Amino acid sequence: MDFNEYIDRKTPNNPLCNVDLVNRLLLDAGITSDLVKQWRDQMPNGVLARFVATDGGITRIYPKSAGLDWTEDPETYESSFYKRSLDNDIYIFTPTPYQEDTNMTEDSVLVSRAVNLDIDGVRLKPAVVGVKLDISTWMTNFINATLKMNCKDEICGCQRNDEHVDCVILDDGGFLVMANRDEYIGQIGQFFGMIDPILMVNLVNMSLFTLNKTYDYQSVCDPKRESKGSAAGLRSVYVPTIADILNVGWLASAAAWSILQQLLVSIAFPNFLHAADTDDEIPDMSKESCITEQTQYFYDNEEKSFRGTLDCENCSRMFHAEKLWKTNLVFVIADAKLTCMSCDHKPLIQAEQPSEGPDPCE
Repeated sequence: MDFNEYIDRKTPNNPLCNVDLVNRLLLDAGITSDLVKQWRDQMPNGVLARFVATDGGITRIYPKSAGLDWTEDPETYESSFYKRSLDNDIYIFTPTPYQEDTNMTEDSVLVSRAVNLDIDGVRLKPAVVGVKLDISTWMTNFINATLKMNCKDEICGCQRNDEHVDCVILDDGGFLVMANRDEYIGQIGQFFGMIDPILMVNLVNMSLFTLNKTYDYQSVCDPKRESKGSAAGLRSVYVPTIADILNVGWLASAAAWSILQQLLVSIAFPNFLHAADTDDEIPDMSKESCITEQTQYFYDNEEKSFRGTLDCENCSRMFHAEKLWKTNLVFVIADAKLTCMSCDHKPLIQAEQPSEGPDPCE
């Protein structure tokens, strides 16, 4: 049963209904319906969808086809973009989380902002509005916006797949939102420490980002596998005597037939019953209790500009970072990662991972 049919049968005056909530829902439904009529007259290039999420719980998306692919939580207060937009009076860019298991990302990014209403000196935020941007179109606009006209220098902006410079846009959590490289575009939503670890480490060291680690002491992890050297020797197999075999009662049991089969196999193939390496065994799917840690990154201060040099073994990379006004984004331009391959490329992990717990000496 859909909502409209339910309302027809259960009017707001029905004792089972919360009148205030239903009236707010109906009001939001009416207002957002009028909003869609305006959206139909203007759909800018590169915008895949427009949406509005209200305090009453309504999420309306235009066009309807985009709503069928909507992956955000239907409960507005559980949606990341909604909560972050309410907490900040800026444009919030939210990339779809990168799927580690499939190495895939969606071809869109959400941009949202809260609607502010001042009534009798009281500020209200009844809704969040936004758009879903097409990655391909936005990449083209991003590159064009950085190019210098009539430039004859070696570096004239963030050209696509430039061999000299990497240009990326990160959100306030350190996740990739845009880049000038095709190989990075496929990783939008990925934590930047997994893409360019040494650059991300330096952004943290310069206090553009700071971090906070949280520990879960009630996690479950895959059991640690023992080394081959710890495997046991030959497994002992009970070998029945001739008297046992001739015992009719013993032969009648299912266990006896199993042991008899092992006896015959051991005679024909004496090495068959040797202990196999642990790597060849069926993996144990059981879990064990463990500690896990997850690291959250966020802006450390209100400074807008950062610059520095990444010193590696026999080369260096210069970089400059600039926070983008009225957004949760930071633009970073640096010497290309491929120009200095001697840097440490050990991934900087943000996602949840097994841990020994916090250092008691810190």
